[in-house]
Amino acid sequence: MKVVIDTNCLLSCIGKKSLYRNVFDAFLNNNFILCASNEILLEYEEKFNDFWGKEVTNNLLALFETSYNFKEVIVYYNWQLISQDEDDNKFADAYIAANADFLISNDTAITKLKNNSFPTLHILTLEEFSKIL
Repeated sequence: MKVVIDTNCLLSCIGKKSLYRNVFDAFLNNNFILCASNEILLEYEEKFNDFWGKEVTNNLLALFETSYNFKEVIVYYNWQLISQDEDDNKFADAYIAANADFLISNDTAITKLKNNSFPTLHILTLEEFSKIL
């Protein structure tokens, strides 16, 4: 199963005491493939630095980039599906480019795309994804 996880959801599942820690543990146990574009990785780096500092950030990014169940995705086409918060388009674009099974987000600008007729996006909240793992 290939997934794209938005930054806030990823931040929410990494902490050892997180309600959604099972999502990060599932990644560590190779239960799904995490897909991200370079643009997403840069946002991960920025937000991780804000939360945990440079050393933890470098360790997390190294973990992703060296894991067999991490796939860096090259986005060749920008669909511009989100007008409310255009910065969130990177997640939808990576989802499409990766041919991912799910896009994980709690952001309403992204979750509104559940009803998109073309391209179809399978979007789950972090809670929904946590429950299926």
